[in-house]
Amino acid sequence: MKASAARLIRVIPRKSLDPTSVRVLDAPVPQTRDLQNPTVFELLQKQRETAGSDWPGNIRIEPVVKKDAYRPVQGELRTQLKKMLKER
Repeated sequence: MKASAARLIRVIPRKSLDPTSVRVLDAPVPQTRDLQNPTVFELLQKQRETAGSDWPGNIRIEPVVKKDAYRPVQGELRTQLKKMLKER
C-alpha cells in the first residue's frame, strides 16, 4: 500500500484575523478569441486538403457535435447517427 504524505494544517480562528488587511483582487479581464488566428482544427483541415491521398490514415479530424444537434433525432436512431458521423 502506498504511504501518503502527512499534511499539517493550521486553523486560524476568524476573530484573530484583521478584516482591513484582506486584499480583494479585481476579476481578470475576459479574454476574447482573436478571429485573425486560425484554430488548430482549421489548420489541420487545410493540411489535410493540401495533402490529399498522402494524408496519414491514422489521423482523423472529427468536428465536435453538441448534444443539441441530436435532440430532434429519435432516441433509437441517435447511436447509429453518431457512428455515421465519425470518420473511419
